[in-house]
This record gives sequence, C-alpha cells and structure tokens, in this order.
Amino acid sequence: MVFEEWQQWGKHPEDCEKHNALRLSDELPEMESTKQLVNHISEEYDAGMKVLDVGCNVGHYLKGLRRQFPKLNYTGVDAYDYYISQAKTSFQDDTSASFEIKDIFEPLFPEDPFDIVYCCNVLLHLPDFRVPVRNLLSSTKKVCFIRALFANYTNIVKSPVTDSYDDDGNPIDYWYLNTWNKNYFVEFVEKLGWKVEFIDDEFEPVQIQKEFETVKNSDSDVATRIVDDFQIIEGVIANWVWAKITPNS
Repeated sequence: MVFEEWQQWGKHPEDCEKHNALRLSDELPEMESTKQLVNHISEEYDAGMKVLDVGCNVGHYLKGLRRQFPKLNYTGVDAYDYYISQAKTSFQDDTSASFEIKDIFEPLFPEDPFDIVYCCNVLLHLPDFRVPVRNLLSSTKKVCFIRALFANYTNIVKSPVTDSYDDDGNPIDYWYLNTWNKNYFVEFVEKLGWKVEFIDDEFEPVQIQKEFETVKNSDSDVATRIVDDFQIIEGVIANWVWAKITPNS
C-alpha cells in the first residue's frame, strides 16, 4: 500500500502506536481524554446500545470504557492493518468487541449506524475534516463525540518528521497538527442536519507533564507537554475541545 506523505501511522506504525500499547500494559497511565470520554458516554449510554470508535489504534480507549461498561457492544475501526491486528490480539477474549479495517475518508457503516460514535485525536492529523465528519455522522444514530483542536481560526501545520524538504522548502515527510475553525465546523455540520455543542477539555496538568517527562526520557519528542497550563505538541498550542454532535430535530 502506498501512503501519503502525512500518513505516518501507516508508514511507521510501530513508532506511532508504542505509547498507546504501553497504556494497555499499564506502563503508561490512562490518558486524560479517556477519563473524559467515559464520562461523556456515561451520560448517553443505555444498555444494548452499539458504540463505534473511529481511529481506534490498538484499542486503548476500550480498556478505559470496559471498567465502566463491562458488556458494552463495541466496534473499533482504523485505516491501518497493523493497529487492528494488535487490537484483535489484545482483546481476543473480549466477546463484546470487534475490530475492522476502515478508512475515515470512505463510508463507514451508513447502512447499519451506531447509537454512539466517537473519534478522538484524529481530525488534527487529517488534511481536511469535511469528508471524515460526513462519514462519521452517516454512521451515527444518537450522538457523535469528536475530540480535536478547535479555535477561532484555522491553522494548518505540517510538522516534519525528517530533515528532507522539496525545492519550495516544504517538508517531504510530515504529519499534520491542524486546528479547525469552530464557526466553520458548526456551519458545515448544521448543513448536514446536525447541531454542535462544544465542551471544554478537562485535564490534570501535573499528570500530563509527568508522562511527558517519562516519554521524553525514552527518546521521544512528540509527547504533549505543559507550558503555562497550556498543552503543547511540538510547539503547537493544543486547544483540545470536544464537539458533541446530535441530530437537529
């Protein structure tokens, strides 16, 4: 498979999943976003509902959900076979969970939508959010939670992963760290017949900084760190926000 320049998860899967794999083995603590996700889903979940995790990676969010919802009907999808294989191995004894390869830029489950859909920490790494969001909502019955970088502006950032550049000075090998404009996002979603409620991201700065120091000591420089109570990823202010999207009816 040929990957685009920005698809680091396909090109270097072992490097991109190692921190999440450490969460599964409790070598790194549960992410702050996992705690929030569990709370958000708790407010919407009823027994028997189906839940879809888009961009599931190795299934680290499922581990947190299982503590609150032991029998939750879960499906995780990711575009990359490496992560799906890892997730299937890690949760092979979980009879209420399944994993599939699906690309967020392609239709997901429009013929059999899920009650609750969530997509965490994915949209910032994509060149455009419009097709992915349309696909997320076409697979949603009740509510879709998206955690991404939102602000009063759009900021497209190509963060290089090598020192190779083209003749115009653009990185040849990079990943996106994009912030999306809130107003434009709302306008786009409303045109699809849905409404958006933004929810502030909540986190423990001490916990995030402690993890950064642990990860940094293992020769990685991409972990989130805290500067003056802001989350920073490779010099980008990570203005994390939750978008709760429900039918406009």
